[in-house]
Parts: sequence; structure tokens; C-alpha cells
Amino acid sequence: MGASNALLVSHYWKHLGHRDHRLLTFLALVSLDSGAPPVYFGGWQAGARHLGLDPENNSDNAAEQFRRAMASLKRAGAIVPNGTARQGHRAEYALTLDPMTTAAPTITRNGAGRPVTAWSVLHRQDPRPQPSTTSKVPLSPTETVPHQPHPNGGLSPTETVPPRKTEEPLQDYSEENQVESQPSAPAPVEISGARTAEGIESEVYAAASAYLQARPMQHLSLMERALAELGPDSSVRHQVITAATLDGWRHKEAAT
Repeated sequence: MGASNALLVSHYWKHLGHRDHRLLTFLALVSLDSGAPPVYFGGWQAGARHLGLDPENNSDNAAEQFRRAMASLKRAGAIVPNGTARQGHRAEYALTLDPMTTAAPTITRNGAGRPVTAWSVLHRQDPRPQPSTTSKVPLSPTETVPHQPHPNGGLSPTETVPPRKTEEPLQDYSEENQVESQPSAPAPVEISGARTAEGIESEVYAAASAYLQARPMQHLSLMERALAELGPDSSVRHQVITAATLDGWRHKEAAT
């Protein structure tokens, strides 16, 4: 399972829209972390289901929506297709999650005449949108600055303004009053040694991800079953934990 890949998506590709980010996270999770680059070859149906589409009953619409989402990820620089998708052959997609590198496919044929893709990693410029830098333009020597009203009233800097009243109301600055006016110090916060619920859930997610990663031939079907059970609005973290649980996995603390 691609837990490390998913972390790269969260770190480098959080600027993507909701649909694209959700699909890229799914592609990362079902691609091996050890891939250089990681490659998705699970077909369009699995990705379409993760987007909440119905490839069984509305295949044309699901395929088109998946194609558009993948084209958007390609334009963003997050994936590179190998270009061999056709009837009977699934396309492969390299996940270029490092914004400073991309991938290039080399297609060869095996003994049965089927295409085999080898990927090479290449350096590139960061494809993500960069923040625009704005700088103040200095005034030209001949440009004049319009008059501004007097800061203390009046219509022009040369207009005389009567002196302001500088007297302040008398206040009691005795030590007793100063002590009473000071806000009370906040109560000390007790630091508990117990782990937070979020920390425990993160440990469970990491353990479930490691369990699925050790089963590369099963993790895709398990993720599809988890998605069908939880629904498309569920978080990826819950899907990973559910997928491992469906295969009989139990976290060590829950099992004791």
C-alpha cells in the first residue's frame, strides 16, 4: 500500500481541486511505495468507483468522468500515462508526486507480443502554480503627490488648526488599583501522558496500511470492498482500516 505516496499527495498536491485530489490520493494508496516511480495499473473502473461513479450501470458516464479527472491530473503534472490503453490492455500511469521529477515511459514487447512499460525518472521544473510576487513601483521624478488632509483636521497641510486639548482625566494610579485591573493569570494546563484519539487512529491507519502493502495482489480488491461498504464520502484513512479489517486483520491493541 502506498501510505508514503499518500503523504506526498497531502504535502505537495493540496492545491488540487476536491475531485482531482481525491482521485490522486486513491491512485497513490493502491500504488507501491517502493515504485520508482509508483505506477497505477488498476483500470478505470476502480478509480471511477472511488469518485462515487457507477461503472456497472452507467459505464459511459463513469468512463468519461474518470477520463476527465485523469486528464486534469496529467495537465497538473501529477501523473504520466504510458499511452498504451486500448481494448484488452490497461493503461499504466506513473505518479509523479515529487514536483521536481517526472517520468518517461519506454514501451517494449515481451515474448507474447504484449507491451511492457519501463519508466525512467527525469528532472523537471516545478509544475505547481507559483505565487505571484508584487512589488511597489517607485514614483517617477516628475510625478507629484496630491495634497493630503492635515492629520489633525483641516483641509490642507498649510491650514492652521487650533491646539488640541491635551488634558487627560485624572486616574488613580495607586498600587491597589493596578493590582485589581490586571487580568487573572490562566489556570495551569495539566499535560496528560495519555495518547490522543487522533494519535491512536494514526497508529491504527499506519498498521493497516502496512498490512495491505504486504499483500499487493489483494489490496486493490480490498479497497474496492471497503469503498462499497463505507461509501464515496468516507475518508481514505477509514477505507484503509476497513479494507484490512475485511481481510481479517486486527490491530494488536484491539486484539488483546
